Amino acid sequence: MPSSLGRLGGLVSVAVLVYGLLCLLVFVLQRSFIYFPARWDERAASRANPGYEAVRIPTADGETLHGWLRRREGAPSTVVIFHGNAGNLEGHEAVMAPFRTLDLQVLLFDYRGYGLSTGKPTQGNLLRDGEAVVSYVERNLGVPLGRIVYFGNSLGTGVAVLLAVTRPPGRLILESAYDSLASVARRHYPFLPVGLLLRDRFDAGSVIGDLRSPILFFHPAEDEIIPVACGRALFEKAREPKRFVTIPGARHNDPPASFPPLYLDAIREFLGR
Repeated sequence: MPSSLGRLGGLVSVAVLVYGLLCLLVFVLQRSFIYFPARWDERAASRANPGYEAVRIPTADGETLHGWLRRREGAPSTVVIFHGNAGNLEGHEAVMAPFRTLDLQVLLFDYRGYGLSTGKPTQGNLLRDGEAVVSYVERNLGVPLGRIVYFGNSLGTGVAVLLAVTRPPGRLILESAYDSLASVARRHYPFLPVGLLLRDRFDAGSVIGDLRSPILFFHPAEDEIIPVACGRALFEKAREPKRFVTIPGARHNDPPASFPPLYLDAIREFLGR
């Protein structure tokens, strides 16, 4: 019996050690599980640009962001797009389509570390990027904050919500939103203490109740990355006026062109177009 208990104790010790090492590895490398930037050179970026004005936006801490601007002088609204956690401008350009249809001014930009943008992505740095882009729209394009619409997609919904606390837009559109990154991570890694490990938490749920901007939520019904429940959890914490629209049959990375007419109709109604 003592020897059996000793062997069992040894196995438990090994299991605890392996689990501890796994947690340490996840803690150290966690940003490589959150951010998946695709870099490219000037030539590739130029080839991929379907005709937008390429802009460079300086940040307060010395980095330079690259973006595509659909310029429309006198447009009633300017949409700033906060894209998801993977790729670069090329992979997210399709998100601009509904706003082109509505003939709005639109700016899609790459966070630092993505595409041609310099620097490294972290939660704090992405918020600094958002601040720089909104300041660019105000100062260089002459658009007041009340006529700026934030459109956040996936990871970008957290950036948009957190930025809106200090720089409230006229309106806010969130697609595939979540109440916190920890909430999403727990669904994918239930065996890890993600609440203790995460440094970049994007805790939108803790601040969205402070926002007074009208908010339109979209969520793909078959979202396999960020379940509808995560979007609903954030929606429940938001103030009125707000609306939640489920996109039937859609998955996380489906382009807007594949969505049913209710998607564009909801945006049109929300923006008064």
